Amino acid sequence: MEISNKERIGKALECLHKGLYPWVEQKMQAMYGTDWMRQASEHLKNHQKGEQSIEKVIREDVVALLKIINGEWEKKTFKSTLNLRDRALVEELIGVRHQWAHQSTFSIDDTYRAVDTVFRLLKSISSPQLEEIEKRRQEVLRILSQDQVRHEGQGITVSPAENARIRQRLDKLLQRLPFQNAALLNQALTHTSYKFENPNTGEDNEQLEFLGDALLTFLSGDFLYKRHPQLKEGRMTHLRSKLVDASQLAKFAVELSLGEWMRLGNGVENDGGRGKPSLLSNVFEAVVGAYYLDSGVEAVRDFVNSLFERVIDDAYPTEEAIQSANLDAKSRLQQIVLDPSFLNNPNRKPPRYETIRYGGTDNDPEYLSIVHVADGEYGRGKGRSKKEAEKRAAENALDQLEF
Repeated sequence: MEISNKERIGKALECLHKGLYPWVEQKMQAMYGTDWMRQASEHLKNHQKGEQSIEKVIREDVVALLKIINGEWEKKTFKSTLNLRDRALVEELIGVRHQWAHQSTFSIDDTYRAVDTVFRLLKSISSPQLEEIEKRRQEVLRILSQDQVRHEGQGITVSPAENARIRQRLDKLLQRLPFQNAALLNQALTHTSYKFENPNTGEDNEQLEFLGDALLTFLSGDFLYKRHPQLKEGRMTHLRSKLVDASQLAKFAVELSLGEWMRLGNGVENDGGRGKPSLLSNVFEAVVGAYYLDSGVEAVRDFVNSLFERVIDDAYPTEEAIQSANLDAKSRLQQIVLDPSFLNNPNRKPPRYETIRYGGTDNDPEYLSIVHVADGEYGRGKGRSKKEAEKRAAENALDQLEF
């Protein structure tokens, strides 16, 4: 029987618990010795236990482990391994677990995001459960087409005459993307405005766009992990955003001349839609989704990796670029926290510095600066001037984020 998305998330949370428990136990024992269980219970006073003992709760409930990590954060029990980004993952997974307990259904998008968050946290602690979670991520990609898009189930078919017309119209594009089912490519190029004006034309490309977005997120991460395994997660995430942000996807679409082949409604056409970056990036995602349904993930991987290779040298931070970024730590920190991939700043507000006179003399003062992002403190620094203190605070925050 086909398992539900809720069951998929449940299995991912089981893997998370299996991976976290021995690691949390090891770290807590190193800090507190045999008294670690009592110390852990201090963080679970408000945790619903019923008749269960604290030991049983910790051994069985993933939320208990996540709350212990959060509770011990300021004591640096886990800080040597986890950074501030990982702490955000911990908080996100507490929310995922609560949603899992109270919601009956989950979308494929929510399922993929939950499994990916589990993967990222387990990766930070080098858990042996990574292989199992990676299989789960691959599984969610496979069922995107079944549970969400269902194009294969719908059996997109056209008459031989229509198929010949599509192939003739898209001949140059099909030479670069050898679709077996040209009707799928035709659908990927069909904007909602065209569908609205031509109701009998078949489906538009919105669901294919969704599928392509998920694939590009996964495959760009896979590409960077294999090409630069030495990079820390923060820098890898920043590079991934450069590979698949809207402006870069629009450039890929231009390389393929997708604007020439798009089917647009008259209003969008007259408004210059063929050259709009937003439409171009969306149609590129749709083409990627369609190509996956047509030829499988390995064909898509080969296709997008060839595109990623062309831009990675520009996107990859050279030593000179890294040194330049370090000279302006405040700008670098702002760039990171305003990036959509930085999950702990949902309102996209720049860092805020609270700088006060800390000591010294009137002739030789000393200042303390605390940098805040959203509602959290991210770093502290001291200096002989306010400017120097703020720079040191930004550098401290970058160290915490492992940039």
